Formats: sequence, structure tokens, C-alpha cells
Amino acid sequence: MPRKISRRTFFKTGAAVAAASVLAGCEQYTRYVTIEPYVVPPEEQLTGIPTYYASTCRMCPAGCGIIVRVMNGRALKIEGNPEHPLNRGKLCARGQAGLQLLYNPDRVRGPLAQAKRGSGALGANPLPWDQAIDELARQLQAAGNKLAIWVGPATSGHLLDLFGRIAKAAGAPAPVVYAPGSEGQQMLISTSQRVFGRSAMPAYEISRADVVLSFSADILGTEQSPTRYGIEYGNFRTQAKGLRGHLIQFETRQSITGSKADNWYPIRPGTDGLVALAIARLMVDQPGVPADRVGRARTMAGSFNVDDAIKAADVPMEALVNAAQVFGAAQHPVAIPGAALAQTPNGADAMAAVQMLNVVAGTAGQPGGLLLDADLPSPAPVRTAVSPFADVQNLLNNLRGGGVQMLMIYGFNPAHELPASLGLADALNKVAFVVSFGSLEDETALQANLVLPDRTYLESWGYSVVSPNFGTPIVSSQQPVVSATVAIPAVDARATGDVLLTAAKRAPALAGALTWNDEVAFIKDTITQLPAGAAGGSGADLLWSRFQQHGGWWPASAAPAAVNATTGAAPTLNAPQYQGSATEFPYLLQVYESTLLGRGEGANLPWLQGSPDPMTTIAWQSWVEINPETAQKLGVSYGDVVRVTSPNGSIEAPVYVYPVIRPDAIGLPLGQGHAHFGRYADNRGANATALLGPTPDNWATVRVKVERTGQRVNQSKFEWTEGVNQGFPTDVIPGSAIGG
Repeated sequence: MPRKISRRTFFKTGAAVAAASVLAGCEQYTRYVTIEPYVVPPEEQLTGIPTYYASTCRMCPAGCGIIVRVMNGRALKIEGNPEHPLNRGKLCARGQAGLQLLYNPDRVRGPLAQAKRGSGALGANPLPWDQAIDELARQLQAAGNKLAIWVGPATSGHLLDLFGRIAKAAGAPAPVVYAPGSEGQQMLISTSQRVFGRSAMPAYEISRADVVLSFSADILGTEQSPTRYGIEYGNFRTQAKGLRGHLIQFETRQSITGSKADNWYPIRPGTDGLVALAIARLMVDQPGVPADRVGRARTMAGSFNVDDAIKAADVPMEALVNAAQVFGAAQHPVAIPGAALAQTPNGADAMAAVQMLNVVAGTAGQPGGLLLDADLPSPAPVRTAVSPFADVQNLLNNLRGGGVQMLMIYGFNPAHELPASLGLADALNKVAFVVSFGSLEDETALQANLVLPDRTYLESWGYSVVSPNFGTPIVSSQQPVVSATVAIPAVDARATGDVLLTAAKRAPALAGALTWNDEVAFIKDTITQLPAGAAGGSGADLLWSRFQQHGGWWPASAAPAAVNATTGAAPTLNAPQYQGSATEFPYLLQVYESTLLGRGEGANLPWLQGSPDPMTTIAWQSWVEINPETAQKLGVSYGDVVRVTSPNGSIEAPVYVYPVIRPDAIGLPLGQGHAHFGRYADNRGANATALLGPTPDNWATVRVKVERTGQRVNQSKFEWTEGVNQGFPTDVIPGSAIGG
């Protein structure tokens, strides 16, 4: 007979009952709902009547608030939480697709083990959970301080906290928090320390800006918090009194953000900082620029030679003069450096140069300008802060040197997302025991001794300290919206937090470090130390209820954090050096994160695979973006398969003729090329990381060559392209007004 789950304890206070009539909290003092048939629904649900739960999206690290509609125990729809200060009821396509992660038919059914890693026989040896946790505890005890932990940037703060406590108790290094692409976030934070004297993530309040100068920043596509920036952009274009903000974009290939620009200028990769310095220098001589800005621009740019920027970036003087005039004369201008700058050799200096334009403008820390993350009250929950790439290099060196006996990997698929040139496969071979907590069998799970499948974020507890938070400190709440394993009854997944707590109790060396009975108690102890937020309430139980019911904690009001913007001379910047011989490799590679698939983590979801790419309308495939002029020179067109080769490797993919990329550049999206990630992702397209070198500070400055293979495929695209680019006037691209 199924066990009935009582939640009456949850409704002890009248205030909690009132709040629950709007959004149901999901606290269960028995912790997890037992699987029950539809005829015996949970107590707070009625057959045929939907119930709504507030939680946090985990499809990227942004931390957007969501509302999930549940009926008869099934999650049916995900939307944005209108109360949440970050995304204000909006949600992107990746967030909508989270349901398909919950119901994915390729989820790991339970704990798995393999004696020989990479044998492909992972599913042949299922384990009972008790035996699997015993093995985890035994390995933790044996590893001691030779333990290493690697987690992805979308990991819940409570899990990072638990992993960190285990590492500290074992005397091991702190967990590494990194996935490719996150180096941009880490560099933005370190640049804030360098330019503004405070180590904090910046955000840009473009909703109240009148001019935005963007340097390879795809804020409407994949950077930082695209859903929030979509809201900001809408307000930027529809301001009071009929005013409309002006967007100028510098980048090598046109992104979604670039397609919306009033002026789009294609520059060579790695030259953004030089362009920023040139604009500052030209502001000194432009009419209509306030005297105080002229003085700060003169201090920043000094005697910088604008011709050096023009030559290095291959950008017209008119483009730089236009940017200097528009930016210099605006009331509330803001400059945004893209995360892609971190993938260039001079990235840190280039990012500092762009941020200093905000100092010149006098809008750093002001409405319509640059904001730094507001701090949480102390003691604050753990924020999932990204590690510098140097920590990744140290970890890999320890793996290769035999300094790591046990490696735990959570929320990240390094075997697919990292370039092969980094040597991860060889490094893993030197580790005695590898544990993966993935909910799907991926390329990394194949290299693990033990797979302990976590529940999806729609079945799990957690929290996210939002960053960037646009001036309002936010802790997003995460709670299970459906019964664990009810989505696919054959799946026997367990919460990683509970697995870690249980294993620690069974490992004598760790037993005293983690004393909580389960992860809910651990999270509740953390969250209830916060003061009463916008939802009000007093006492641990009521604060915890409000945290779940409203989707998180944030204050009723918050003043923007102060920004110490002192003018100084910009760093010395030189033209970037590109990897590879220009004779052998004549084109500059631009590898970028897919808006829908990310770096591959969304490739196992058919909604994302089947949705057309916003810029090319292609679905289910990889492609190579080539300028019409270059395509004509190479004798290729849509669907012709070409081989792209760099000094690091090669891939093959069909051509997409893309008029808004430089003729000397080649564009390639990430996301495809999985060898083992489920039926929707396997053996589809190419993994562009094969072309990249071992360090991210050169990923945007790789040279490639392109060769015809003689093969041709049909492209799955939602546009008619026959003859579209024939006779395209390529000479108008550099100063074109593209979008709006």
C-alpha cells in the first residue's frame, strides 16, 4: 500500500497558509515524496487542478527564477517567476526545455560501475545504492588528501559547500569550479578588482542607458544573464518620451546582439582593447564631448596612436570617429566587454581598457551605467564562484603527476567540452578512481569507475546566489516540483547532497565534518541565517517557507553598490599574435557557444536540437560560416562539406554562407559532436573544440585552413537561401546598420 505523505506541518502558521495559496512551497518534513499512483495524489494537489511551484532554472549559471505547473504529479510547463528580481517572469528557450531533461529516456537508471574505464561496459554492472555509497565512502577514506573535486559553474551553492567541506576535512585542495567559457566570468571579476578596486561581477543597466558600446559581448545570446539582458534591451529601445537607445557593436562575426545593432563593425579577433583605446583617444577631439570626459579620456589614452588600432583591427577610421562622437556626447553611455576577450592573449588588458571607458563616461556605479554585484548580508550562502584557469592547469598537472588518487566530477562534461589538446584523457588515466554524478551517461561518465546519478534540478533541493545580480542581492531557491523518480519510474536517482552526507558518515576521516541528517536540513540551516527579505516573516520555519514559496530571498529594496571609479592610464596593448602560419592557415577561427545547445550540455534535448538557430535557422546539424566573398574564392556554397584544419586538429562540416562575418574569418558553433550523450546527441555534427589549443587565452586567435572534400549534404534550415548572397555588396558590411 502506498504511503500517504502529510504536509500539514508545513502549514503551521496562518501566514504560511496565506502564502501557500499563491505559490505552493515544497517543504516536506518527511523530505521526499513517495511514488504514488495518480489516484492518490499529494495532499496539496487535486486531480485535474494544476499546482504551481517556484524554483530555480539550472540550464545555465544565471539563476533565473521559474514557476513550474504540475498536474497529477507531472511537471507540464516551465515559465519565468514574475516575482523574481532577475528575470521578472521571462525565460529563454533553454529554460523552457528543462522538462525534457526531467523526462529524458536516456537518464541513468541507477548507480553503475566498471572495472575498466572507457570499456563501454558501464551499464553492464548496476549496483544497489547502499553498496555504491559504501564504495564511495571507502574510496574517500583511502584517498585522504589525494582527493580532487571538479564541478561546473551551474552547481547549486549547497553542493559546492558540501564538496568544499569534504575537501577541507580530507586536507585536499578546494573544489575547482570551471567549464570552458567561464573564464570570461572570472576575468570580469578580476578586472573589477583591477579597475574599480572591488572583486565583484559587473552588470550593465542598459535599460536606462542611451548609448551602448559593445565589444564582442553577446549579451542577448549566451553571455552572463541573457534573459535579464533581453528585458533590459527592450526597455533600452523603448524609453520615455519616445527615446530609443543606440547600440554600436564591434565583433568578428555577427552575433544575436550584433544583429540588433544600429552600427555593426567587424574587427579582427583580439583587437577589442585597441579599438577601445582608439575611441578614448578620439573622444578628446570630438565636438560636444563634456570637458570632464575629455580630461579623463586624455588621461586614459595618453598618446595612443589611433592608426595602430586601425591597422590591427582592420576597421575604418569613420567607424571609430562615429563611436567616439556618439559615446562621448551621450548622457548615459555604457561600454560592455565580452567574455570572448578572455580567450585572447591580451584579454585582461583589453577588458580593463573597455571597462575604463565607463570611467571616462562617468557612469560607473550610476543609473544607466555599470553596476557591481551587491553583497549578501553575512553570513552569506556559498556563491558558486568560478576558478581561474590556472587552477584547472594545476589540477591536470596533479592528475598527470600521480598526486590525485580520487577525482569527483559534478555538473560538467570535460571529456566533451575541453579541447583534446589539453590532454584530459591521458591525465585521467593516471587517476586510480573517478566518480561521476551525471544524470545521463556522457563522455565523462564513460571514463569513470563509478556513476552515481543525481536527480535533475526539477527533482532536487538547492539554491543559487545570483551573479550578476544587477544591484539586488538574490538567493534563488530550488525545490523538487515532482516526486523523485516519478517522471521515469525506472530511474532510481538520488540527491547528490544526501549521497555525500551519507558517505561522509561512513568514512571515519570525514564523519565529524558533516553532521546533518540530510541536505534539506543543511540548506535550511544556511538559508534561515539570512534576515527577513521582501517576503517578510520571522522565525526559521516561516523564513524557510517563504524562501520556497516565493522562489528565493531578496531584500525589499537595495541601494546600488558603490563603485570606486578612479581615472588612470590604460594598459599598454599590442596587436594580437595568431596561432599558426598565415601562409598555411589563412583564416581566423571564431568558435562560439551555441545559443540553444550551449557548449554541448543541451544537445540531448530534442526541443533544443530541433529549434532553428537564431542567426542561420539551422537545426540538428553543425555548420561552417563563410563570408560570400570567401565562399566564392573557395568554390563552395550551402551544404558543401569542407575540412577545417588548425595547428591542433581538424573537423568536417557543411558550409553556411554567412554575409556578416569577416572575409578572413571562419565561424563554428559549439554544441554538437557528441560520441556518447544519448539518442538525440550521439554522432551528430562535429565538436569544434578539436581545433583549439590547450589554453583558453588563445582560443579566439587560432588560424585555420579550409579545404573542399567533394561531399555535399542537405542542410536542415528554416530559410530559402538559393541565390540570397549572389552579388552581395560585401563592401557595405563594415559600417552597416543591421538590426534594431
